[in-house]
Amino acid sequence: HTGGSRRLRGLAVTRRAKLRVAPSRCEVHHAPPRMRCHQGFSHPSPSLQNHVLTLMSMAARIYKHPSLKNAINLVVVKVLVVDDEAAGPEVSDNGGLTLRNFCSWQQQFNPLSDRHPEHYDTAILLTRQDFCGHQSCDTLGVADIGTMCDRNKSCSVIEDEGLQAAYTLAHELGHVLSMPHDDSKTCERLFGPLGKHHMMAPLFVHLNKSQPWSPCSAMYLTEFLDGGHGDCLLDAPAKALSLPAELPGRGALYSLDQQCQQIFGKDFQHCPNTTEEDICAQLWCRMGTGEPLCHTKNGSLPWADGTPCKGGGLCWDGACLPQDALQPQVPPAVDGDWGPWSPWGACSRTCGGGVQFSHRHCDRPRPQHGGRYCEGQRTRYQSCHTDECPQDGKSFREQQCEKYNSYNFTDLDGNRLEWVPKYAGVSPRDRCKLFCRARGRSEFKVFEAKVIDGTLCGPETLSICVHGQCIKAGCDHVVGSSKKLDKCGVCGGNGSTCRKISGSLNRSKYGYNDIVTIPAGATNIDIKQRSHRGVRHDGNYLALRTLEGKYLLNGDFAISAMEQDILVKGTILKYSGSMTTLERLQSFRQLPEPLTVQLLTIASEVFPPKVKYTFFIPKDVPFSKQKGKEKKSANVIRPMLTSQWVLGDWSECSKTCGSGWQRRTVDCRDVEGQPSSTCDRALKPEDIKPCGDVPCPLWRLGPWSPCSQTCGEGVRTRNASCIHYTGTIIAPEKCSSPGPPPATAACLLRQC
Repeated sequence: HTGGSRRLRGLAVTRRAKLRVAPSRCEVHHAPPRMRCHQGFSHPSPSLQNHVLTLMSMAARIYKHPSLKNAINLVVVKVLVVDDEAAGPEVSDNGGLTLRNFCSWQQQFNPLSDRHPEHYDTAILLTRQDFCGHQSCDTLGVADIGTMCDRNKSCSVIEDEGLQAAYTLAHELGHVLSMPHDDSKTCERLFGPLGKHHMMAPLFVHLNKSQPWSPCSAMYLTEFLDGGHGDCLLDAPAKALSLPAELPGRGALYSLDQQCQQIFGKDFQHCPNTTEEDICAQLWCRMGTGEPLCHTKNGSLPWADGTPCKGGGLCWDGACLPQDALQPQVPPAVDGDWGPWSPWGACSRTCGGGVQFSHRHCDRPRPQHGGRYCEGQRTRYQSCHTDECPQDGKSFREQQCEKYNSYNFTDLDGNRLEWVPKYAGVSPRDRCKLFCRARGRSEFKVFEAKVIDGTLCGPETLSICVHGQCIKAGCDHVVGSSKKLDKCGVCGGNGSTCRKISGSLNRSKYGYNDIVTIPAGATNIDIKQRSHRGVRHDGNYLALRTLEGKYLLNGDFAISAMEQDILVKGTILKYSGSMTTLERLQSFRQLPEPLTVQLLTIASEVFPPKVKYTFFIPKDVPFSKQKGKEKKSANVIRPMLTSQWVLGDWSECSKTCGSGWQRRTVDCRDVEGQPSSTCDRALKPEDIKPCGDVPCPLWRLGPWSPCSQTCGEGVRTRNASCIHYTGTIIAPEKCSSPGPPPATAACLLRQC
């Protein structure tokens, strides 16, 4: 059985990548005369439009190959020509900077609505600019990984070297669709060495057209799409430009001379003395008719597919073939169809609701010659081992974090860190990542991009994680089930097995005041303390301790300002933090052990508290409220008969960020309020404590610009931004003095 809240889970559907292409006419040199740069933008000339669409057609043919294991259609919705450099994005030999400039620039042309006929999913800049890396200028394109559907980052820049740019374009689009290079550590670990003949090879050496995509590329794309990251590709465009179906070399625009001119410049032509073995395999070009020296590029530059060759043949994949031998390479297309389902795989858990998968492949038959890839469900899953786990006091997510205790992480003092789940502050979209924090600290790490399938998405939900996505499940641990816990914590119950307990507290004394002891088995706990007249620090704070006297929250007169999760034998109690006017402690699951809720009153001027609590307990569990007055706990600082410690309010933190100190007065006073020396000094509360757990803003430096001079001494610049710890840019004066690092520097590329 299958189910889930994400309708695309495990589905193979046709996705259409809607593209906007921006060729820069000022930088792209084509055989036909180019227009002068006197306008900002224009419609492309027929030859330029044909060139762009031919590149897209070649790339689209590669994306239709079944080795990709997904149906991806490349669709061009607009070609915008940049006639004037000043009107276009800033382009330089710095590929990364050019990409950022183009990504920012292209946003103005992309309508927000998916329904707009010119809305696109990714943008491509074609330019003749050479891009340089750290050591060489062999870079042919730049793109960020996994940015498809992000309107701010879904873009790529391509160096236009003629028809070969189609392969660069397909490669960079692969990055945008989350594919890494084939020599990445993950690819090699899963699939071994993949060679240099697939589309995502870091150094391109002659594409293997029988399998242009490596299994690693197919895997990354499938995970990207199944994870919901490519949903913008599901809608068909209202209009699209038609891509040429003819092989590129058969058109009049792509004669051998014109192929040379596209790559080397308008004064070049094909070398007539091509050797027998170089026909179709290697394009050699020379400048004019009189130059004896012939040139080639990139080591393996074949003639365009469809270029006429000896004996009336046509070039295909670097070889000269008879025209009738090319017929299998083009229609009739063979559409793919699904094979049988595989047996169910292993269950992801031994108890508590795991997940197991079954798969099928598009291989009965495989799509061929541009035929359609299969559509429909390619992966199905069902629940397994749904019986409850033994009560060992640890949640499944807690066990996954605990595994990293053996990695010997330590703090600056060499103390070993213990890892527990982190829920507070994690965005809903990241709930299925393994966030763990160091016990008793704010430090946290993301240890895994996905928790194990079957892990609860959070402490307050029954939904579970499947392949990194949160999927609806019931309290019976079955995916798609609508069974819920009733208020008593009974799965599918009607609420008749428990009773509601409620109460309040509106008086307190200095120290710890017992509010209520919640018995084991209680559910839907909600404790609220509303600050006096909206004053956040009114001196009253919730505290929590075990029956053995161990404090789980706000013990030893130390107040937790931030939101946090309190772990009690696998159950989570969520604490709002003391910074809110409504301080709150909540838990939705059954409490595994009894806990005492207290009110800590520490202000010199005592404001009356406003505490209310509710929870449910089984009808057979005895419970009695404390009679009348609030009872002091055994851990409270007890005043002496004649004198007691009187506390002042904490001062503001000595620093607004970073590590600072707070101070307060701690005076011994007698019953008349006069200074006394008879207080028990062993019980004197602290008068100083550290504060400031918010990191200070930092300077973030942008990349250096290209040198202002191509020879001789010039100047390069960079931007410096003051960044808040949340990642937002704030006013420069918020960052520490003496100000930002230098934003300009001298540079020298070469002597003139």
